[in-house]
Amino acid sequence: MKQSDLFIRTKRNIILSTLSIVLICLITFILVTQYFYKSRLFEGVDQQLLTYKNMILNEEIIKKKGKSEEVIIPAPLTPDLISFVWRGSELVDKSPHTYFGEGNYPVFPKEYEGGLITLESKGYTYRAVSFEKEGLSIQLLFNVDPQILSVKQLERANGLSLMVLIGITMALASYLAALVLKPVKKAYNEQVYFVQDASHEMRTPLAVIKGQVELMTAHPQDRIEEHFEQFSQMIGEIRSLEKLNRDLLLLSKEDIEGKTVGEAIEVKNFIGEIREFYTELAELQNKHFIVKVPDSPVNVKWDLEKVKRCLIILLENAFKYTDEEDTILLGVTKVNKSIVVRIEDSGIGISKEDQKRLFDRFFRSSDVRARGIEGSGIGLSLLQSLAHTLGIKVQVQSTYGKGTVFTLEIPLKMN
Repeated sequence: MKQSDLFIRTKRNIILSTLSIVLICLITFILVTQYFYKSRLFEGVDQQLLTYKNMILNEEIIKKKGKSEEVIIPAPLTPDLISFVWRGSELVDKSPHTYFGEGNYPVFPKEYEGGLITLESKGYTYRAVSFEKEGLSIQLLFNVDPQILSVKQLERANGLSLMVLIGITMALASYLAALVLKPVKKAYNEQVYFVQDASHEMRTPLAVIKGQVELMTAHPQDRIEEHFEQFSQMIGEIRSLEKLNRDLLLLSKEDIEGKTVGEAIEVKNFIGEIREFYTELAELQNKHFIVKVPDSPVNVKWDLEKVKRCLIILLENAFKYTDEEDTILLGVTKVNKSIVVRIEDSGIGISKEDQKRLFDRFFRSSDVRARGIEGSGIGLSLLQSLAHTLGIKVQVQSTYGKGTVFTLEIPLKMN
């Protein structure tokens, strides 16, 4: 599967998953909201009907006037309440209303067994109840068209809101998916480039070793000492491979683990361990190596191995990219709660364009390659990874053709 297809598919899956989850939540919320809204809306109507029913049941509704009888029911609680009183099939009383014409009255279903029901008649909708009292059949109705209209308006509003929220969700999901996949894509690309560059860096020494071995096998009768230069070159290439392999292992280990182990030490003693080796190296290469450390003791708690590795990376580069009679300075000062280490050289310097990619893995400038200076391009990348783990701030200043200054701001104590 192509890389682009992989990330497009992953992004689409993230968007669909996010949209599905949000959609389920929104629909559930809308359904629950509408259910409770309807319940509360019709609850008040039903309560008025039942209250009016109880009022009628608790009062005598047939009034005798001499030999005649008159049916009188209590006045309704609200004009929206409609009442019909039947004696058999004869309508004996009704409340004034505008819904039913003369001879056109509500019909309860034959299977009606009491309780509140919903009736529809002539385009109107009612909540209704029917009961018996003193030989009369009493029907109470309440028009709920305004309530139904309110529910429909709520449903339309919810539908519109759902469409808008789906659009917003898709846009946000797309943005967040791109945001989430950005570091993943970067890490994926770095891994691919890492393997490609590592293979490329290994190709040259392996080709040299292979060539020298093939050359020697072509002359099996020769004595070993006759091929001393070839053996020496192969050993050099093997050492380069070993260093590359070691740096790659350190880099991958640092990326995965990133642990620190704090050990107490005095700064002057720590620098002294490094100073001795590079002083001798400077003499061999006819270079000037200057070390400046604080006069008063400064105690620190560092991951000694990793801090030492950071300094060695910079010092090796300083010696590698300087010529005879050039100067390399290792300066150490205490500033507030940090130790500032300054490694300065008067070497070839770094162009502004190359400074942008200085910490990229396997990056080596074309100028360095043209000069034939050996290296893998791993050192500064490893330095950056170590600095991130240790909480070290790294700064670089360089002028092409004049030299480079690396500054490390190291905390006094590391967790």
